[in-house]
Amino acid sequence: MTTPPSDSWDLLVSAALVGTGRRAVPDTPELPATPADAPARVLLDRAALAAVRRDAGYTPSTRTPVTPDEEPERPEVGAAAERRLAEVLASRPELLPEWLRLAAAAGLSPARATVPDLLDRGVGDSELRPMIVAAVGPRARWLARFTPAWSYAHAVPLPGDRYRERDWTHGTPGERRHALAALRATDPAAARALLEAAWPGLRQADQRRHLLETLATGLGNDDEPLLDRALDDRSATVRGQALALLTRLPESAHAHRLRGYVRELARVDERGGLTVDPVAPDRSDILRDLTLVAADGEPETAATRAERASTLVTHTPMDVWTDLLGQTPDELVARLERSDDVRLRETFAGAAGLQGDTVWARALLGAVGTGLVDPRSRHYRDRGALRLAGLFAALAPDERCRVLLDAVDDDTTLLALDQVIRMVPGPWSPELCDWVVRRLQRPLKRKSDVSGFRVFCSVAAEHLAPELHTALPDSPPADGDSAAEAPYLRLRDTLRFRHDMTREL
Repeated sequence: MTTPPSDSWDLLVSAALVGTGRRAVPDTPELPATPADAPARVLLDRAALAAVRRDAGYTPSTRTPVTPDEEPERPEVGAAAERRLAEVLASRPELLPEWLRLAAAAGLSPARATVPDLLDRGVGDSELRPMIVAAVGPRARWLARFTPAWSYAHAVPLPGDRYRERDWTHGTPGERRHALAALRATDPAAARALLEAAWPGLRQADQRRHLLETLATGLGNDDEPLLDRALDDRSATVRGQALALLTRLPESAHAHRLRGYVRELARVDERGGLTVDPVAPDRSDILRDLTLVAADGEPETAATRAERASTLVTHTPMDVWTDLLGQTPDELVARLERSDDVRLRETFAGAAGLQGDTVWARALLGAVGTGLVDPRSRHYRDRGALRLAGLFAALAPDERCRVLLDAVDDDTTLLALDQVIRMVPGPWSPELCDWVVRRLQRPLKRKSDVSGFRVFCSVAAEHLAPELHTALPDSPPADGDSAAEAPYLRLRDTLRFRHDMTREL
């Protein structure tokens, strides 16, 4: 083994500190020869060379070349669409989901230079992640190999995904998750068998939870043994994921146990309303099936027991109520109305939203009716407990628009409407679009309408069909009111922006 030549810098500094009259100029074999003969000049020349060498000289490091992405690249969007994306990212982030959906539907990808910025957006916004990965395509996963924060890309399925043995056996946690999800999409039983075999050796809770999430694709009753086993996991997040999946299996043994608990605790009160008795802390069977934990040494409160009952109702298939009481959802909602128990009604609304139960969502919204937008209604006053977002989401797009149209009339104030219309996601039906356009053209009656008008314009800008920008007059309905003019002009500008964006993609 040879020793590399030492750096002479320290020797030169030592000689300079004591002077060349007391110490000889050190040899510097690693430096070029210096022509001077005076010791002081020789030292300065060599010091100058050494300084340059120290500042500029370095040993290049070596790197393993990056393996190029194997997946075929998607064509990139055109220059106009890319410029519009830059404007969306800079000043119109509320339109980013629509841009991503349009690009993915067209089979186009953002320009390479923009992809890291998009993936960074997904780090802080979980709702954007599926849309980002769908637009970027397989390249998002390839890039995630080099930036762990983008590993969420492995969790989003893409058309053409395929299982790779290497990824499952030797891949990163993200690659293993992707491999299992790909297999799950084509062979659910084989994917479940792989996970069951690997389960005892999965030490990290996040990995267990992420792999368990892949069972959401092709979920069936055959998955119940593994999910039931996960209910006893030491990690609360894993237990919660298992419960979320079991809630989607209404014919599982777990669901039948929950129905049995409801039959034990539910009853009709003296007013004909519904009541669910609190869950006692010693009901270890219920606590286990709902992944709840009894307070350790702390005094039990009525609120804690009631919260357990609420969790039980939320996760139990809602057909238990029609079977138990022999009534339709509409009749049972009428009982809830009579009980005047806002908390229980809120729990039923939460259950309908979580389980995506269209029949119950329809019944609960039907009982509210015009109370959605009528400030004199108790439902309006308690609208925070209506869980409107979940109920509307359980309905098909046209039906949710029809529910809103049935609740409003020409006297509905925009201030009362703004809390509801923002809960109705797009696409809006043609009938709702027509009503909104007509409402936008009506003069404002009071100064207080301006606040509601501002919100109304903001929501309409995102959900109205963009081609309707031509149906709106140039001037806002409140002539001379600058507070109303700004949101109106912004609405028209956004619709035109979206219209151009649609044409570019």
